[in-house]
Amino acid sequence: MVRFFVITGLGLALVNGWIIGWLWRALPHTGWLRPLLCLTVVTLGASFPLLYKLGDHSLVQVWMLRAGAFWLGMVLYVFLLVLLMDVWSLTSRLWLGPPDAGTPRWGAVLLVVGLPLAIGCASWLNAAYPAVRHYDLTVETAGAIPPAYKDAPLTLGVLADMHLGRIITAPRLVRAMDLLAPYKPDAVLYLGDILDDHTLLDVEAMAAALARVQPRLGHWAVLGNHEYISGPVENSLDILQRSGMRVLRDQWHVLDDVLVLAGRDDRSKLAFTGSPRKSLPDVLADLPPEYRRLPLAVLDHQPHVLDEARAAGAILEISGHTHYGQLWPFHWVVENMYENPHGLLSKKNLHSLVSAGTGAWGPPMRNTARPEVLVIKVYFVEAGK
Repeated sequence: MVRFFVITGLGLALVNGWIIGWLWRALPHTGWLRPLLCLTVVTLGASFPLLYKLGDHSLVQVWMLRAGAFWLGMVLYVFLLVLLMDVWSLTSRLWLGPPDAGTPRWGAVLLVVGLPLAIGCASWLNAAYPAVRHYDLTVETAGAIPPAYKDAPLTLGVLADMHLGRIITAPRLVRAMDLLAPYKPDAVLYLGDILDDHTLLDVEAMAAALARVQPRLGHWAVLGNHEYISGPVENSLDILQRSGMRVLRDQWHVLDDVLVLAGRDDRSKLAFTGSPRKSLPDVLADLPPEYRRLPLAVLDHQPHVLDEARAAGAILEISGHTHYGQLWPFHWVVENMYENPHGLLSKKNLHSLVSAGTGAWGPPMRNTARPEVLVIKVYFVEAGK
């Protein structure tokens, strides 16, 4: 984990340094404007990496963190344009000779700043307004179907990857719960990374947001990697529980005698605590015989080990974590990392559902997918029919 942050930090320093060098070359003889723009890039480039873990709740630091997060979402696009400009300049120099070094390149600078800013604003708006995704699934059960579910489904509401903290705040959770409320879900499931940090978290506002939906079978959550990253996991658990969620940590729960939920601790537990999470067979070891005939649904923040769910006989695994890349072109990365990076994959008797997430991490921006809340209707049929 430390190595990842060191490598990422060095990469960001290199990218921001390249941008600063290009701006300095592109704006000769512009007086105070050139150093001001370069200083702005230095400040924005340093704000998120430095303040994400080291910052506090002061107003100045919070807004610097948010500005740095927005720049983090733009910096790749700025860098790609700058790189393109450098390639163009080198090609022109080879064919046409050196340009006039004393002329500011206003058009290039406006393009390098303006296009990523437009992309960033559009991505910010896209990230602010979740969509509702509907999934209807039919599953077989070897148990007796309760009368309530012979002609009606079990309706599950699902939120993932809210990343509540200093950047994404409780009003965003209110917006998501208001989208879910009209569907009157029987249970609401939270797939981890509900928290991003413990600074400025308003637990009362979280609880009020959850109370806008009153599922008769409760609010159920599992941990994600950011429940560990954000601070001591015990504090994360306390926050989630005080907001009204019941957290399954390598535990099971039976929903209305019709579906077994197996909630897995996040696979990052090993890196943070030195002890691994339980295997799925161990999670289910104490499941009473009368419930083993019911369909099994696995809640696992990261969709890394679908084969383990298949081997355990699960009919459904619901995950988040991938954000479907969140920003172009990172969706190509997650498509190569996961068997199912987003949406529904039905394979070998297992329905894998992966949410793109309801919030955002780092940059409060999305352009590879809309943020989403899921409404899953599970219809039960007797096995063999």
